[in-house]
This record gives sequence, C-alpha cells and structure tokens, in this order.
Amino acid sequence: MHKLNKLVGLLLLSLLLNACAIGTTDSVPSEKKKRAKSFTDVGIAHFKNRDNVSARNWLQKALSYDDRYARAYSVLATVFQSEKEYKLAEKYFKKSIAIEPNTAMFRNNYGAFLFARERFPEACVELEKATQDPFYNQRARALDNLGRCYAQIKQNAKAGEAFQRSVNLGGRSSFALLNLSKSLLEAGETFKSNAKYHEFLDLVTINQAHHTSESLILGVDLARASGDLSQVVTYSLLLENMFPEKYKKYKKIKESAQ
Repeated sequence: MHKLNKLVGLLLLSLLLNACAIGTTDSVPSEKKKRAKSFTDVGIAHFKNRDNVSARNWLQKALSYDDRYARAYSVLATVFQSEKEYKLAEKYFKKSIAIEPNTAMFRNNYGAFLFARERFPEACVELEKATQDPFYNQRARALDNLGRCYAQIKQNAKAGEAFQRSVNLGGRSSFALLNLSKSLLEAGETFKSNAKYHEFLDLVTINQAHHTSESLILGVDLARASGDLSQVVTYSLLLENMFPEKYKKYKKIKESAQ
C-alpha cells in the first residue's frame, strides 16, 4: 500500500506540474502581471529541467513584480515540495489559495500535495473544491484524483461517484475504470462491469495502462461471474506468471472460501 501511495503521489505531482503550465487566470492582465507570468513560465521551465535554484530565482523575480500573482506561489510551493521542504511548500500553497480561493487549479495542486503527504481527509476536501468548477480544463483528472482520495479513506460510494463523473467527462484513467468495474461486479452488474473492464483492456492494448495483480484478479473474478472458463484460465495463468506470490494468496483465499 505504501508503494501505491508513493506512485499515486508521483502521478498527482505530474498532474500538478501540467496544471501549473496553464496560463494565468486574468483575462486582461496588467503589465506587472504579464511580467510575473513570463517569469513564472521561465521558472517552470527550469523546474522541469531539475534546476531548482534557477526556478526559485525566476519565481522570486515574478513575485517582485506582482506579489499577488497566485500562480507563482503555487509553483514555488511545488519546488519546495520536490525538495521535501514540506512546511514551506504548504505555506506557499496556502498563499496561492488565499489570493485566489476559487481557482480550481490551486485547490487541485494543494490537494495533490496533501495526498502525497498521506493527509487524505484534508486532500479530499481540497480536491472536492477543485472539481466544483465546471470550466476547469483538468476537471476529469481532478475527479479521478478525488476518487483515489475517497478510496483511501474507505468512502467507496463517494469514490465510485467521482470515478464515474471522471469517465463521463472523457477521463480515461485505468484506475477509475478498474474501480468502477469492481464496484459494478460487487453490485451484481456483471454486464456493465465487463464493459468498464474492456475499456481498461483497450488502454492496455495501446500501452497506456498495464496489468497489475489487482487488475488480473478482477479479470478472473469477472470471467468466473460471466461463466467464461477460458478467460478464467487465461487471467489465472497471467496472474501466476506475473505475480506468483499474489496468485498463491488469491488461490488460498478462494480455496478456503469453498
């Protein structure tokens, strides 16, 4: 579980960087804000090249032109987060939100930070706020993040709802599709579960997702519920070959349940 949390944290951090690359929220920026935006863009470029020193310098320049340029604070927070300066990171995430509390991007960035710190209840609050903006261009991915967050605190109904909304908006998250498929199977909706599982398989086919032990176990359970014995064998063999220890545990659980 710890490795999963770290992996998801990295995925969320990747989304955070993509979100930070989005332009300023001002429709008609002032000259100072234009300079602040330009310097922030340069700071982001340095950060993506792993030059944190230059990134911080350019972000400080941005804030010297406009000390209320929220986007610069959010990016600066991300720089500090990458350096494990978590108190400073949180300070600057909060500054960006204090300046623009209704900007979904900043709520999402802070939520991603809280998730990576495994502060899941707080993260869910921020991510929920990020998803409330119907015009946020990363809304599908934010909803996927929200679903992952609710899953961590065992609020499965809310997680399922967030994942479904993400998919409805065109999100193609393997995590969301697998969780929806599993929830539908548990509810006895085998046909609908199969449909979501095959959407996940489509992602595997085009190399946008990969099988995990959980996805293969779901494949076995779904094939068994559908009465497809050949698929039961196929997924069982894949599970045994790719994840032998997980296969042994799964087999033992199934045998004890019989």
